[in-house]
Amino acid sequence: MASIRERSRADGSIKHEVLWRDSDTGKQTSYGLSSSEEALRFKRLIEANGNSLTAVEEILQKISIGGPTVAENMQRHIELLTSAGPDQIKRYGSAIKNHFSGRLGKLPVAAVEHEDVVMWIKYMQGKTYKGEPLSAKTIANHHGLLSASMETAMRLKHRTDNPCRGIKLPKDTATEEKMYFMTAQASLAVVNSHPDRYQVFVSCLRATGARFGEVTAFYADDFDLNGAAPSVRVERAWKRDENNRFYIGPPKTKKSRRTISLPPSFVKDVRPLVEATDPGQHVFHTTYGGPIRHSTFWQFWNDAIETLKYPKDDRPRIHDMRHTHASLMLAGGMSIYELSRRLGHESIQTTIDRYSHLVPDAHFRAIDIAEKALEA
Repeated sequence: MASIRERSRADGSIKHEVLWRDSDTGKQTSYGLSSSEEALRFKRLIEANGNSLTAVEEILQKISIGGPTVAENMQRHIELLTSAGPDQIKRYGSAIKNHFSGRLGKLPVAAVEHEDVVMWIKYMQGKTYKGEPLSAKTIANHHGLLSASMETAMRLKHRTDNPCRGIKLPKDTATEEKMYFMTAQASLAVVNSHPDRYQVFVSCLRATGARFGEVTAFYADDFDLNGAAPSVRVERAWKRDENNRFYIGPPKTKKSRRTISLPPSFVKDVRPLVEATDPGQHVFHTTYGGPIRHSTFWQFWNDAIETLKYPKDDRPRIHDMRHTHASLMLAGGMSIYELSRRLGHESIQTTIDRYSHLVPDAHFRAIDIAEKALEA
């Protein structure tokens, strides 16, 4: 720990000295400054850098380079994005505030070196969220934003290289995403455990595998219940803007715009709601006529799960109805490719990574197909 000592000069002014034991030399060291504010800032800087004067001098030298800081450059990078929606812009802004407000964020973007990025990654590995360390995926996502902003810095001629390139990121020790798969019977029980006014809505989550924000945005004219193959069209989803207000926007990705076929049993249940709803109006809504929000609907879901006596440490979430739908489709014989299009994944690799373990006989089918194809 460093301390501050005041000394009177011959001219009557006060000299402020920061004293600490330097970690590099092991010697008691002091540094004089002219004001208490400067001394306090220097004390904090020394302590933040392991009581190393050498480390502090390197930082001060970098700061003297000038130009926009890393955080300022990241903000400029966000402003120049042309394809990100308001909700994505908001998340990027929060990332800058939460993860780039420290040492790295305050450095001039032109002064950042490979070592600075490595130290930032180590800093991120030491952070926690809700009592748990940040995941490797979270760190990789924020590193991706930093790297992209460095590319922007290069285009704006603030620097000539990207210090994020070539850095090995932490590996994800989790073996799989946390997903809860219900059986057909168990998922139907969850549907039936909800109040009558929400049973068709939960049944829609189960029958389509669509995301919560997509199902709650369905209009009556999105449904085609009288065709040879009844279906619903996903054209929009609920999103949040930079002020945390909800708005209707495009679905998550380009491939999220899709048509989902509907089973006859669900068509029978949803038809009265669709036919009672005007075109351009939401089929699913609260008893007051407003849109269904995840934060408020969760209580109904939780009550249903409590009724079915799921243990508190092993129970399905609302989003697990989507995972359950995927598992039921695969069990019924749907291919991974068909499932990927049905779920609206941008890449089939996402579907494979999440659900390929649910088709354990896939390798044996592949052997049979290969054998037949290669027969002379």
